[in-house]
Amino acid sequence: SAYAPHPNAAKLWMEYLYSDEGQLGWLKGYCHPIRFNNLASSRKVPADMLAKLPPAVAYSKALFPSLEQQDRAKQIITKQWDSVVGANVK
Repeated sequence: SAYAPHPNAAKLWMEYLYSDEGQLGWLKGYCHPIRFNNLASSRKVPADMLAKLPPAVAYSKALFPSLEQQDRAKQIITKQWDSVVGANVK
């Protein structure tokens, strides 16, 4: 947020969350990270973790919006966020 007291710290946090280490952290908590297919195909997920999860093929058809699609939806989401989520976003 432009109103965050330390916006660069938030950028570093986001960088970590999307790094290999951060994504594996999500997996350790049994959350499915956005880069799962990439990590699985490059064999970066430890075998013991994979054994506890559904096979990667189950996620191979998952679709995520492109940056262009996200940009097109940004105005609608921003406008309706407060009423749908119940949060006051600046």
